[in-house]
Amino acid sequence: MNKFLLLFILFFIASCKKSEEVKNFDNLNSSEYFSISTDLKNMKDINKNKINDSLYKITGTFSNYTITGCVDHKNIRVGWWTAINKQSKELNAKLEYKFIDNKEFVNQYLLFEDGKIDSVNSKFYWLDKNENVAKYNFYIPNSSKHLEPEGKLNYHVYTNGTELKHSQYKCSKIENIFSCEIPYLKDTESKMIIRGNFWELFQMENGNIGENEIYVLDTLK
Repeated sequence: MNKFLLLFILFFIASCKKSEEVKNFDNLNSSEYFSISTDLKNMKDINKNKINDSLYKITGTFSNYTITGCVDHKNIRVGWWTAINKQSKELNAKLEYKFIDNKEFVNQYLLFEDGKIDSVNSKFYWLDKNENVAKYNFYIPNSSKHLEPEGKLNYHVYTNGTELKHSQYKCSKIENIFSCEIPYLKDTESKMIIRGNFWELFQMENGNIGENEIYVLDTLK
């Protein structure tokens, strides 16, 4: 419960000018969790600097934190955003925005304790690759309320714009980490791209079905 309290203090101190109140923090998904603090309408002292014709860097404040990230020409949040404590200068959180199905989506979020990633309460992935195998580790926030979790990775492999493979892989699970290994051709000189999405399905205590998703886009070689 202390973790949820910390996140509430960090991200959900409501603006006096707004009536946004969230009463049940345990039921929030990742997008809801971080949308308030990185919403430009809720930030103060905003600086918006043009990077190119389609991308702008945003810096502002929310409560005791400096928020930094990027938006496109339509003010849609993209890429990685950070929350840094203004007093301690410590990085408290990072989150990655993607635009999926015409909506902003928090694809990954990293929470930090003493400068290190809190891998038990963060949602992110890690890729290790050698000559012919790509190993994905998907870290999903641990919860005793998630029953019978199952994780799968649906992916495509491309080279020179041509799809070489489309498959689905059932991941193995140890604690809060889902892992899978994807073989790929090593006898080609062309750059290889893997694109897909991992999803975890689980049953909640009330019988409803919940899910977590992480989208991947990586260069294999």
